[in-house]
Amino acid sequence: MNLRKALAKPIHISVRHIAAAFGVMVLCAGFLLLAGANLPPPRFVLNADQKSVDPLDYPFWREASDKLVGRKYVVLTFDDGFYKDGVIDESILDVLRWHHAHAMFFLVCGHLNEAADRVLSEIANTGNIIGDHSYDHEHLNGLNLVDLQHQIEGCSTRITSLTGHRPRFFRPPFGETSPQVMQVAQSAGMEQMLWNANSEDSWLKRPDQILSWSLEQTEDRSILLMHDRPATAVALDRVLTDLEQRGFRFVLPIERSPADHP
Repeated sequence: MNLRKALAKPIHISVRHIAAAFGVMVLCAGFLLLAGANLPPPRFVLNADQKSVDPLDYPFWREASDKLVGRKYVVLTFDDGFYKDGVIDESILDVLRWHHAHAMFFLVCGHLNEAADRVLSEIANTGNIIGDHSYDHEHLNGLNLVDLQHQIEGCSTRITSLTGHRPRFFRPPFGETSPQVMQVAQSAGMEQMLWNANSEDSWLKRPDQILSWSLEQTEDRSILLMHDRPATAVALDRVLTDLEQRGFRFVLPIERSPADHP
């Protein structure tokens, strides 16, 4: 039989073979579902763009399992604390506990007062991360080096004195950064973190608007920007509930080690 005749010959696939192939596919899908169902989230580090996170130790089967069930990940962040007497911060912490979630709190050191000790302890002791958001929330790009060091390193030192732990992440006010800002932050032992999802709660006052923006902008591996504000505290339960219904799990980044850098 020549090649032309061989190619022209119809190929017969029995129903039994189709059923067997389908059964194998179902078994594989079931294995992936079971394998990833009860595992903790993978570890995450900042992406090179500093606006999202990337997983470490993320084998193909785990990624396939996550995609199969629509499992996604997001980092929750809150800027501008400590808010007045800390009541808003405590309300946010309460909602996080209800959802078994953790978040990052980027503090403005000029907002800290005597009442902050209790709230800072609660933030740290419940598994959340405290970050540096500068001393006075100024536009850092217009500062000379001495003032810039005060804003970044000075706030880091203040947080360390209050919590006993040096912050490992820095967020520049307004997201405004430069090579010099990054260098000062790195010299203070911190990674700069920006965001790629914005709740717009820095200017929106209605909880339903904050909810809408949060859900619209959050994608898999996003860093979601929120603030320690009354309207945010009111919206937060709905935000987390709706994100969970969309398959999101709430994660925190770890500090990059030299081995984690590409």
